[in-house]
Amino acid sequence: MKTILVTGGAGFIGSHLTEALIKDKKVGKVICVDNMDDNYPADLRKENLSSFKNNKKFKLYKTDIRDLPALRNIFKKEKPEVVIHLAAKTDTRTSVTEPLEYETVNIGGTLNLLELSKDFNIKKFIFASSSSVYGNSAVPPIKETEITDFPLSPYGATKKTGEILSYTYSYNHALPVVCLRFFNVYGERMKPVTVLPKWVKNIFDGKEIEMSGKGTRKRDFTYVGDLVDAIIKSISKGGDFSILNIASSRPVSLRELLKVVEQKSKKKAIVKERESNRASIEMSHANINNAKKTLGWNPKVSLEEGVRRYVNWFSSKSR
Repeated sequence: MKTILVTGGAGFIGSHLTEALIKDKKVGKVICVDNMDDNYPADLRKENLSSFKNNKKFKLYKTDIRDLPALRNIFKKEKPEVVIHLAAKTDTRTSVTEPLEYETVNIGGTLNLLELSKDFNIKKFIFASSSSVYGNSAVPPIKETEITDFPLSPYGATKKTGEILSYTYSYNHALPVVCLRFFNVYGERMKPVTVLPKWVKNIFDGKEIEMSGKGTRKRDFTYVGDLVDAIIKSISKGGDFSILNIASSRPVSLRELLKVVEQKSKKKAIVKERESNRASIEMSHANINNAKKTLGWNPKVSLEEGVRRYVNWFSSKSR
């Protein structure tokens, strides 16, 4: 049975993935590496881990991916066969004002993990990339072969760099790599500062919600459960090197998203428009044919069902 190391395993996506891997009979042990910083509130990280923190298959290391000696000790002790690298600074707005922090974490941390994966003969390295690599230059529905030379934010640039570094390790050291470009992932345990959680909380509290611009920008929302399914399938598939879009391939505008939130919460929003973020792309719409073919994967959860699940989860936590 495999030992799998997950960076960022206490976060939003990471905790869902870790939970699924623990339930997988093919997985012997899940090693979580997470610095538990305030990028995602520490109390929420602890809550994310609460359902499986005492499971015999799970082990948590409170470690920063920038700390190469500490990571090396973990690899030496735990001997993982698969590395799933999710840990990153992810806010596009903040990356514009704090680019050096994004460089050290998203590039330096990734390079540390690639180097250790080479040294310890890792059987598969899965890198969490982002649709932000495309910027506004790609023509929707976006294929993986589209130009990725013009990301709009330092965050997108760091993810593009991570893909390039991953390829060089695959090419020079025969490290099998799958880069998954995540599109607008949502679901239970999201960061409270992101759009859907802020909207739902403010709607329940009777407060204004902020709408970027006119709400016409479109996003290809991907339910976290579907994303986790794609990541797990990538462990045994994807060949020597692959880049795959992971999305629903059903883009909706922010205005349309708000209508769904209002329907599922049975409440009316008070909307306040704010200036659009220049680092935010206009249209996000993925072609996911390669992921379907390579992984045998299909997104199953509709936006309506995913938002319903989130609203119900939020409501239960608020009681």
